[in-house]
Amino acid sequence: MKPLGMVCRQGESRAWPSWLAAVVAFGLVVGLIGSLTGCGYQLRGMTKMAPAFERVHVSGLSKSGQVYRSLAAEFANAEAELVDDPRRATARLVVEDETVEQRASVVDPSADVRQYELRHELRYHIKLPDGSRTPSQRISQARNYNYDPTGVLASSSNEAQIRRELGELVGQLLFYRLLAPVDPDSLIAPGEGR
Repeated sequence: MKPLGMVCRQGESRAWPSWLAAVVAFGLVVGLIGSLTGCGYQLRGMTKMAPAFERVHVSGLSKSGQVYRSLAAEFANAEAELVDDPRRATARLVVEDETVEQRASVVDPSADVRQYELRHELRYHIKLPDGSRTPSQRISQARNYNYDPTGVLASSSNEAQIRRELGELVGQLLFYRLLAPVDPDSLIAPGEGR
């Protein structure tokens, strides 16, 4: 077995000195570790909720809907909870409006729809225990999918899956919005309308 080295002439090889091989190996290891820590890589840990959102009551969402189920799963992972009784809540998430719309996005020259867009939109605000609330905010996600008039069953199955995925995504985004700090200057005082 020949040592690791560089080929100088046909049949000849010159071995790297062992100290050089060790320095190169050490440099590669340090570079790899440095690049992982420098890019912010870290093991995913528990998400810590702010004390104001440890127990949240949700109104305006169906408990059987994908958005609520996704939100409940995120809360469970963060060791927080969605409560049924608003009196036990440290905050209230009020969903003002939730819509899922389908529209044609690509139509061929013979006026047949070839692609649809599904858009899931949610408007909400957060009500804090002191009666103040955040301004209304909106989350919107959309996906396109191909429609084949000869494969209606497959197309409707594809649409149902996209609806589930959009609901799950909107629930996750809603959770992440709750993780963001609330700007005290943007709060609406009780009785004040904005």
